[in-house]
Amino acid sequence: MALISCPECGRDVSSAAASCPQCGHPITRQVVTAEPQAKWNPGIAAVLSLVIPGAGQMYKGQVGIGLVWLVAVFIGYVLVLIPGLILHVICIINAASGDPKK
Repeated sequence: MALISCPECGRDVSSAAASCPQCGHPITRQVVTAEPQAKWNPGIAAVLSLVIPGAGQMYKGQVGIGLVWLVAVFIGYVLVLIPGLILHVICIINAASGDPKK
């Protein structure tokens, strides 16, 4: 059984009590809500896209976009090296961007 202090008289009161038995002051319970946790980590998403283009987007839950990045970067590397590198860097930046809590 947890005890809390009455804000009016300071007496220790059971946390299950509706009011203080000494002064009758109503006991209110404070609800503490936690900040939403991140669903993905931008660093992990960037490293995944560095290793496999589009993997960072897939890690974030954007599987379709990740597959498009994978194909686009692969085609960029097959055609000419420079477009592939540019697309790969953009893919990494895209994977690390956004709100991790969404």
